[in-house]
Amino acid sequence: MAKFKAGGLGVPFTLVVADDDPDYCSSVCLLLASLAATVTIVGRADGGEEALTLVLRERPDIVIADLLMPRLNGIELTRRIKEELPDTKIILMTGYTGEANRRLAFLGGADGFLDKTTLVIDLLPAIRDIVDSMR
Repeated sequence: MAKFKAGGLGVPFTLVVADDDPDYCSSVCLLLASLAATVTIVGRADGGEEALTLVLRERPDIVIADLLMPRLNGIELTRRIKEELPDTKIILMTGYTGEANRRLAFLGGADGFLDKTTLVIDLLPAIRDIVDSMR
């Protein structure tokens, strides 16, 4: 997969985006490209199993993944990534809002949680917080 260059958080980092909706996945990549200058998107995945394979191969700094994906959901994906690559930061996102999903995400090991309905507003600050924690 071609690497996408994006623009602007000061510290270079790599990222994988995973969502079972390919159009939404593309939208997140485009949003990142328009918001952040130092991110390299090393891959996109249409499901959890594909994401796990991609993450283990590319070893990105950050993974942004949908909470609910077929075959391997975001929480199980997070658990498996953290077993192999404990320093990888993971942001889970969902269109199903609610405190229960947020709690499940963090109990599963996620480093961040975003509501898809406010992703445009919340994505860059969430990534900035994670990048700051990596320094």
